[in-house]
Amino acid sequence: MKDINFADVEFVSSFSKAPLRLPLFQFAFAGRSNVGKSSLINTMLERKIAKTSKKPGKTRLINVYKIGNICYLVDLPGYGYANISKKMQNEWKELVEDYLKFSNLLKKVFILIDMRRDVRNQEKELFFWLNYHHISFDIVLTKCDKLNRKEYSIQLKKFESLNIPFFITSSKTKQGIKELKNYIEKLVFN
Repeated sequence: MKDINFADVEFVSSFSKAPLRLPLFQFAFAGRSNVGKSSLINTMLERKIAKTSKKPGKTRLINVYKIGNICYLVDLPGYGYANISKKMQNEWKELVEDYLKFSNLLKKVFILIDMRRDVRNQEKELFFWLNYHHISFDIVLTKCDKLNRKEYSIQLKKFESLNIPFFITSSKTKQGIKELKNYIEKLVFN
């Protein structure tokens, strides 16, 4: 199996309309605002290429990053809390749904969930929506470094009960990053 050099990255563009015909496999990252999508992408790519912010709702467009000439990582606008109008939230939702439904080479959606939190209705709706549209997804738990051992164990049991594959990650300690990158390599080359 080949190795993907995740540091060989270029920012392609930010899209306000769904990029439907990108020529390589795509791996989309979805999740609530402020769950750490951009931080996770930066950690995977070994540089600060995706804009991060303490303020929810920083990612407002679909941001696409090309890894070598092999695949794309796609940073989707967050859902949930963001200090924006209902109209803007609906526009983001439509943008994301159009991308997910119509992108020609979407290989996998990673749904990011803060490991300190329980699965909320919006995540459950997203699981259902993706299943309904036959779109493959896994969960990526973020911010695992912010839990103590007891909290970690409790949350781990909750996520195991979902019967959905998941990765446990931390952008700060880099836990789970290598495993996630290896998984993407397998999906590209198998």
